[in-house]
Amino acid sequence: MKIKTSKVYGLGVIGMGRAFTVMLPTFIKDPRIELMAGIDKRLEARVQFQNDFGGIVSDNMDSILDNPKIEIIYLATPAELHINQIKKIVSADKHILLEKPMSLTIKDALAITKLIAASKSQLIVGHSHSFNLPIQLTHELINSQKFGPLRMMSALNYTDFMYRPRRPDELITKKGGGVVYSQAAHQIDILRLLGGGTIKSIRANTGIWDTKRNTEGAYNAILTFNNGVTAIATYSGYAHFDSDEFQDWHSEFGQPQKNTSHMNARKNLNVNTREINEGAFKASKNYGGINYSPLLKSNSSIQQHQHFGSIIASCENGDLRPVPSGVLVYSDEKHYKRVLKAPKIPRVEVIDELIGTIENKKDPIHTCSWALANLEACLGILESSKKQKEVFLKYQCELGE
Repeated sequence: MKIKTSKVYGLGVIGMGRAFTVMLPTFIKDPRIELMAGIDKRLEARVQFQNDFGGIVSDNMDSILDNPKIEIIYLATPAELHINQIKKIVSADKHILLEKPMSLTIKDALAITKLIAASKSQLIVGHSHSFNLPIQLTHELINSQKFGPLRMMSALNYTDFMYRPRRPDELITKKGGGVVYSQAAHQIDILRLLGGGTIKSIRANTGIWDTKRNTEGAYNAILTFNNGVTAIATYSGYAHFDSDEFQDWHSEFGQPQKNTSHMNARKNLNVNTREINEGAFKASKNYGGINYSPLLKSNSSIQQHQHFGSIIASCENGDLRPVPSGVLVYSDEKHYKRVLKAPKIPRVEVIDELIGTIENKKDPIHTCSWALANLEACLGILESSKKQKEVFLKYQCELGE
């Protein structure tokens, strides 16, 4: 349900890296949002923003916090910086769309939760793929009980994540590097939405299989929910198999892709970093860089809904599988698809939830408490693998808590 509003919200962006380039098509196409400021340390990003949108550009976030026309801050900086930046933003009574993960530690996540609770600001954490409309429809079908109670789930995603260009910190686990902080955050978020929210325990193993990229590149986790539902979450970013094959070769962003692109990830990384270090090459592909290319073209009419690999939710009387074009239903009586129209605005659900929360029209899902629970589960994967034992969680919450 699109949240209708007569108001256009001024948005200031802090951090114009990869996450911003992914959210940019949403900000451009959604008439409820006006891009008014771009803050980044990189001069080329500031120049690009001013050329594209005008407005304010700066290398210092303090320059926009007193601007009354800017009511929402999109914070897309490294997670370790979030808590100190959020302190300043809530002091200025701005609302926040915060890129995941919320933080790198439970301590900081609890502190952010306390800050928001004591402020006038609303905070939504995203983008994560539980916003995707096929996931939300799957959630509705589960809650309808039409197929009986949910019993188990399987989530699987194989990508080339580890061989996309990275900054040095993105290959250091304690700084948020590797697939657990970045990618498990999506899978956990989806499984918690579908499974009832509260994970009781996790038993997991992680894989570090390339010593040149010495952080977790894969994991396999068994999740047990308080309601008895179980889930298996599997992820590999080592660029061998690509699970987009199970999505009719639509990429994570809902666009058709070549079925051989992942096979070239290692080779392309080696070629592109022969004469430039990897961090600099990544920066060159970010907003304003010499190799920057917009994620979505203006004529992208074949766009479908985004996805995060294969998800199968097994109820007593049927299995549900969200795909980019809707939800496949395998029931006792028949197999069919609940078709969803292609989105006119990618990730519009993020803006729906944000504005719905600000205007008190929609109960938020992706709150501080929800993000804290997701972070705890990701940390649980790391802890379980390290200690080789089941880990029990204590900061979980249901929807709306």
